[in-house]
Amino acid sequence: MGSFLWGMKDAACEAEDVLDLFDYRVLQDKAGDRDKVNSVASAAAGSSCPSTTTITTASTITSSSSGSTAKKSVCGLKRFFFSDEDINELISVMDRFVAIDKQMPTFLKLVKLEDSRPEQTVQWRTTTSMTGSRKFFGRVNEESNLKKLLVQINDESSQPYDVISVLGIAGVGKTALVQRVYNHFHDTCYFDLAVWLHVSDKFDVGRLTKEMAQSDNLSISADLSSISSLDEAQKILRDKLNGKRALIVLDDVWNELSSQSENLCKTLQFACKGSKVIVTTRSKNVASINGATEMMHLHGLEDEDYWGYFSQCAFGDANPSEYPQLENIGRQVVKKLAGSPLAAKTVGGSLKLKLEENHWRAVSGSKLWQIEQKEDDIISAFRLSYEHLPDHLKQCFVHFALFPKKYHFRGDVLVQMWRAHGFLSTEAPDGIAYGYIHDLLQLSFIEKIANQEDQYVVHDLLHDFAESVSNGELFRIEDGFHVCIPRNVRHIYVSASDLPKLFTSLQECKELKKNLRSLIICKAEEGASRGGIASSIFNHVLEETLQQLRNLRVLVLSNLDGILPNNMDKLVHLRYLDIHESGSFMSVSKSLFKLYHLQGLNLQIQEGGIMKKELQEGINMLTQLRYLMAPKEIISGVESIGRLTSLEQLKEYKVKSDMKHHICQLKELNKLEGMLTIKNLQNVRCREESCEAGLDKKEKLNKVTLWWNHLKHSINTDHEGVFEGLQPNSNLRELCVRGYMGINSPSWLSCKYLPSIQYIELLFCHNWKTLPPFGSLPFLRTLKIRHLTTVESVDAGFYGNAAVAFPSLEELLFEGMNLWKGWSNIDCNQQAFPRLRDICIRNCTQLMGPLPLPSFNRMQISVSDLTSEKIISCESENTADVSTSYPVQLSLDRLGLLFGCLPVSILATVHMLDISSYYLEGLSKDQAEWLQQLTSLKELRFTDCLQLRSLPSNMVHLKSLESLYIETCPKLESFPPMGLPLSLKKLSVIRCRKTFSQLCSEINTSNTNTIQQVTVREPIVGNATKRRRTSSQ
Repeated sequence: MGSFLWGMKDAACEAEDVLDLFDYRVLQDKAGDRDKVNSVASAAAGSSCPSTTTITTASTITSSSSGSTAKKSVCGLKRFFFSDEDINELISVMDRFVAIDKQMPTFLKLVKLEDSRPEQTVQWRTTTSMTGSRKFFGRVNEESNLKKLLVQINDESSQPYDVISVLGIAGVGKTALVQRVYNHFHDTCYFDLAVWLHVSDKFDVGRLTKEMAQSDNLSISADLSSISSLDEAQKILRDKLNGKRALIVLDDVWNELSSQSENLCKTLQFACKGSKVIVTTRSKNVASINGATEMMHLHGLEDEDYWGYFSQCAFGDANPSEYPQLENIGRQVVKKLAGSPLAAKTVGGSLKLKLEENHWRAVSGSKLWQIEQKEDDIISAFRLSYEHLPDHLKQCFVHFALFPKKYHFRGDVLVQMWRAHGFLSTEAPDGIAYGYIHDLLQLSFIEKIANQEDQYVVHDLLHDFAESVSNGELFRIEDGFHVCIPRNVRHIYVSASDLPKLFTSLQECKELKKNLRSLIICKAEEGASRGGIASSIFNHVLEETLQQLRNLRVLVLSNLDGILPNNMDKLVHLRYLDIHESGSFMSVSKSLFKLYHLQGLNLQIQEGGIMKKELQEGINMLTQLRYLMAPKEIISGVESIGRLTSLEQLKEYKVKSDMKHHICQLKELNKLEGMLTIKNLQNVRCREESCEAGLDKKEKLNKVTLWWNHLKHSINTDHEGVFEGLQPNSNLRELCVRGYMGINSPSWLSCKYLPSIQYIELLFCHNWKTLPPFGSLPFLRTLKIRHLTTVESVDAGFYGNAAVAFPSLEELLFEGMNLWKGWSNIDCNQQAFPRLRDICIRNCTQLMGPLPLPSFNRMQISVSDLTSEKIISCESENTADVSTSYPVQLSLDRLGLLFGCLPVSILATVHMLDISSYYLEGLSKDQAEWLQQLTSLKELRFTDCLQLRSLPSNMVHLKSLESLYIETCPKLESFPPMGLPLSLKKLSVIRCRKTFSQLCSEINTSNTNTIQQVTVREPIVGNATKRRRTSSQ
């Protein structure tokens, strides 16, 4: 049966290749490469005798099963300009299927016989709360944390119980840890009821409910075995649980139906507050669905703990020190097992059979899956996880085995490879594949790499398992390559230095040439330099290798030396081409642009002038491209990019006046996703032209940047018309407008056309005078207006007509508004800025107050005329205020604006004030009186006030002040004559004059009773160093 199935798969692959070739011929014709196609057609029409003989002979065989219809259909293909070779390949495949059809009755009888055998369901283990005889190693921190979680009372929860999930891959020790903690609490009787339930992959609510009710801790009068009703069992359990603190362990949970877990936990509603449910599972989805409020992720044991456990499994009662050679081998084995206790048990059990060096070396040299396994060993545990995967995830997971252990997979590259191999349907968006990645993450088959965006890694042991289920279709040439490549291999990973070895193997195996679908040529190991062979020889071997691999779908090339093979056009089935870690390319072979099936092209290479021009001229021939990654300078200038109607990513496009780079090239690119920046919009002449970009049809774009280069000559004066024609789709989330040369706003910059917009930035639009009604945008969270140098006022139109203006706005920035003088208040019937958190105004030199700010619960104000960085953020040190409401941060760059910008009605909401000023020597009388109005001020900070000589004289009246922070104020010598407020609890003096610092250290006794903390650091001795002013004005 196995050989028959392999034969069917081979035939199916051949059929796919033939049909794919026919599709290529059609694409070839559409691409305009008619010379070759026409010559083939002429040869077929002018020399029909030999080909007719061939077709007739093959068709005669076919007709015995399918009659003359098939013969006529095949012969009819000549009308479509297919060559004799193409037709003969099709007939050969048809003959194979005829032969398979004849064998099918026998095969079906074997299948029927196999199905008639009783199925033996093997459960790989059943667990209880009892611990084994082996010593427990490690997990000190995890055990301590779990115990703490079990005794914590969550007063904020509406449920009387909390769910704690212990997560990890199969065999990592979840059950053993929970057994240990469970028995601790069982022995101490902290919980009135402690129940251990082994759930497994069949979540039987009735069984589990009865097992809970039958716990030794509960006295049940009824005979539960005679109760068939779940409702009756739950009522009995409810009565017994009432008012009791319970600990329930649900071990090895697979259930992803929330209704089932809710049904099981109904009775726990009657338990006492502080009850706990521990769920052990391999899946984050399961943990979430079962209501986990805490998740504990288990990883492998630490090195010494793991060696202790492994030696116990491998040596048993023997002393490892008596077998130094075996101990050395064992420590090498341990490095491969990634701290997995179950792997230690499996491998250690095999080693324990013979404490002999030859046996241990044999086991050490074996793959994990090659070691004899029992039903409860590591491979069986992984297989259970694998069998629960849907088919589409199984093939994605197995694909990881092609790459070495610890290989870092980029999400976007995975998506392209999976698509190339048909793991995704042709029209499926990339989001479907990212859903696959998410599912594998949730099920613990892969892990996300910390601090690396969109990069993933497979656990070493799962990698071993993926190899075991790959059926030999994946092969890596590594470790010296001393074995033959199996004939059924379809995917190969090889170092650049070993490429000649692969070429030799191809010469010896015809089937390998035909079967191969992936070739990954990775960078040669350090110091290898392509195995020491000359560049010319390497390039020749690569070209000869590709010449023989006509059926490749994926090709990854690294470590190239500036030369692409000239025969790339032979790879007519290629879907994904990745060239990276290569030298500078002087030129590109034109054969690259005949890969008409190519859907993904990743060129991470050093660009050269000639190469850049060749790529920009030729890429438009690859009309099936969905994914294009290359240096931005190349992609933004691709000629006639409008032909790539399947393209899903285009981060930047530079408009020119010629048709090959015209704005209209964007018209049909309606599958674009993510972000798009359109530069050089000064080259668009009128609204009719800008409308041709079709931005309103691009539903999947999240962010659009519209960029005029006002430093270059503009070919039009209808700037407002051009802007009007660039209306984006209503799904847009972020919009950036840079260098717009018009005066007025487009009509579409409103709620009606941009209902979903969340981020807007306008910058360097020097002629734009009147701001749009941004306040009407319901989901706008961030608004940045920078260097609109002709805006003189922000009037009521800015707020729009909604009852609540800016209902979602959290961040507001005005910068470089040189002529801005006034900001009008909102209409008396309106409210504004209910969610505002950050307001920043800088380099608006003519703006005068008051600012139309509503009353906030708390405000923090930062003023700095030193650096722009200073006013962007300021973290308060005050810890006395524990209010849950977030403070509003107001950042300014002028003291003059500070004292006139805030309405008197909101001065009492200011909780923190931070002043940084190069010029400030002290507050004037009016300024000091203004400060006294801050009746809720809790923290006052003076930082980098290099000229400050005195603190406000009336500080004593700041009766809410709790913290005074003074940093780098080298001319400050004393406190105010009236002293400090009695409410002050914290005083910090950093990098100030030594005499002042000493004064702070010896603060008079009248204040020491209230000041709880005095911090003095880094006093300045002698003359203060004058700090260089870094104002951005």
